[in-house]
Amino acid sequence: MTTTAKAKARRHPRGGSRWTRSDETMFRTCVDQLSFERRGEIDALSRKLMRQERAITAVRAKTISKGPTAKADVHAAL
Repeated sequence: MTTTAKAKARRHPRGGSRWTRSDETMFRTCVDQLSFERRGEIDALSRKLMRQERAITAVRAKTISKGPTAKADVHAAL
């Protein structure tokens, strides 16, 4: 979407960037448009990620709090 024939045709010494301000503006416009169109999906994924992070934190807290005693119980059983 953002790489145009005009941008591809530009040449800079030593392989420098061909990205201009107009390219950046066009890129930002496309990103904003896609973000707006997919905002529902983005919100749903953000909520899912937050739930997963809370679950991971809860599991880690349980593991850390039970960690040394759980290992001692296993060794005592052997």
